[in-house]
Formats: sequence, structure tokens, C-alpha cells
Amino acid sequence: MEIGLDQLLKEPHASYLRGKRLGLVTNSSSFDCCFRSSVSLLNEQFDLRVLYAPEHGLDGSASAGQEIAESREPDTGIPIRSLYQGEHTRLDPSLFADIDLLVFDMQDVGLRFYTYTTTLEQLMHVGVPLLVLDRPNPLGGVVVEGPILDAEHASFVGLEGLAVRYALTIGELACFLNGERNIGCDLQVVCLHAWKRSQRWEDLQRPWVMTSPAIAHSTTIELYAGFCLLEGTNLSEGRGTSAPFELFGAPFIDARSLASEVQALGTPGVSFTPITFVPSASKYQGQPCHGLYAHVTDRASFRPFTTALSVLSLLWERYPEQLSFNASFARLAGFSEQAITKENLPATLARIEKEAHTFARIKRSYELYA
Repeated sequence: MEIGLDQLLKEPHASYLRGKRLGLVTNSSSFDCCFRSSVSLLNEQFDLRVLYAPEHGLDGSASAGQEIAESREPDTGIPIRSLYQGEHTRLDPSLFADIDLLVFDMQDVGLRFYTYTTTLEQLMHVGVPLLVLDRPNPLGGVVVEGPILDAEHASFVGLEGLAVRYALTIGELACFLNGERNIGCDLQVVCLHAWKRSQRWEDLQRPWVMTSPAIAHSTTIELYAGFCLLEGTNLSEGRGTSAPFELFGAPFIDARSLASEVQALGTPGVSFTPITFVPSASKYQGQPCHGLYAHVTDRASFRPFTTALSVLSLLWERYPEQLSFNASFARLAGFSEQAITKENLPATLARIEKEAHTFARIKRSYELYA
């Protein structure tokens, strides 16, 4: 299997890049099969003028939501311009006035609330031709999960019209956005070679390179696909530990009894064990938190978004005075917390299943791989 970056020096791609002033949208997770970074490869072979950094910065070290100052890449001296401007929905076209072609090479995780997808959509409006170097969807290209986000809940952490788990590669997503939104971007994709929709990251025999501070391992993505919703609550989602999104908790939880009740939910493909942890940062920093550690036992049947909703509904019933939700929950989920009360949860799960099927049908015309 070859990613887009692996093929960039081959024809006709190399000829297309030569003679153009290039801007590269990338971060520290972007390497080819020989562990050459996209920065060094393009700088050695082509006229690379500017680097553009998404949320977390070019080196991936900035925390979520932290604004990035402009700087220069230390090895090449190429200027780095930040694309992350908080919740701003449009980019200043003057950032791109001195380039002829934007090259986009970033590993995403196939989930709506990962902000690299919003950055991609923003770039499609700036009026510069865009070349997307495709990369595999770590969760595969088959299973769709979650509701289609409506305009009311759209934000920088959620593009309108996308399901949570959208089962498209980043190149396919660009085609989807261009087509469904009639953007009119001059878009080209360097396609993957020998990738199948059924393949997940563990099938590829490629090492995972950390894509953002809380996604250190590819296995984390399976749980992030649902338990990212905890960022919209006062529960710790594990930031400040070695296993964010794989564990969660709060000082007020009885971990052992909760483990028994969650197991009784019968959510497929996952088991939970009680745990106590002390976050070194973020929520409850320095305080003992009691909660659960999630173990994915069957990726084929595991549905992380549905599982997270079921667990949160149970927690709200069990701890109605202690558990609270913030504005981020609705932006991430696509609906308010009232949708997951014990009485409303069955209808909510039925609705999101229906919308997932609808999105799966819509996306088929943009699929580039079988």
C-alpha cells in the first residue's frame, strides 16, 4: 500500500508540481514509507515557499485550542503560517497570495470532530488550486456512525453535513465537500495505491505517528470516536494521563459498581474495568478520579459513538446532581444532552442509525476505492 506522499516523485505528479510556488499544509505526523517528512521531500525536490500549520502547530505540541504564532521551520528556514485562528470559519486569502499551489498532506482520523477536516474545508475556499495527498482512514472506509450534523450545531469541531464517523479518506472527503457544497475548488487528489475500504490501520503494517497530543496510538482512535463526547461534560476524558479517551472518570464515581452496571448494558465489542487515576493536567488535575478503562474486544462489532451515549445516559441517571454538560457537548454530538436521558435515548439511537445509513448512501458517489 502506498500513500499519496509515497507517489509524489512519480509522473505525472512530479511534472505537475515543478515550476510552481508551493505551500504545504502539514504537521509532524506526515512521513512517507521511507520516513522522509513531507517538508524535507518537497523542499528538496520542488519550490516550497511556505508551510501552513493546523491546530496543534507544525510540531504537534500545542494543546487543543491553543493559538499558534508564526515562525520559521528550524532546518529549512521556510516561514510557517498558522491556519488555526480559534473558531474563525474563514481564512484570510492574503495568507496564500505568494503561492501557486497548496499541497495538503496530513493524517486525519476519519472523525467529524477532528479539526483537520474543517481546515481542509476552509482551504477549499481561498481560491488557490489544492492538491490532496491521500492517506488511509484509520477506521476503514465501510462503517458510518453518528448523526449528520445540522447547521445549528456546526462549528470548528464539526462540519455541517458530516456524520461523526464518515468512512472516507481525506482525499475522498475533499471530493465530497467540493461536490456537496458546490465549492468549485480546483482540486486534485494523489490517490492511495492498493488500499481497500475494509482495511483499518492495524491491517496496513505501517507505524502510527502521533497526529495530535492526545492521539498517541492508532488504537486510541477507536475510543476517541465516541468518548470525545466526554469533553462536553465535567468527566475527565483522560487528558493528563497516558491513555486519553481510553479511560474516563471523576472524583464522585464509584468505579466498581459502575463497571458492573456498564457491563450489564451489553454494548458489543467492548469491556470495561474499574480504574483510579490522577490527571497531571486538564480536568481534576492532581485529584484522584475513579472510573472505567475501556478494552475493545471486537473492532468489527464495536460502535464507539453509540457506546459512549449509552454510558453517558447511565452516568446521568446514576449521578444526576454531580454530572454536568457544557456547550461543547451539543457541538460534538449534534444534539443536546436531553436527547440521551433514559426516556429519550432509544429514539436518539434509532435516529442516528437512520442518518448514518443516509450518509453512507450519499458518500458512495465520492468513493475512490473499492
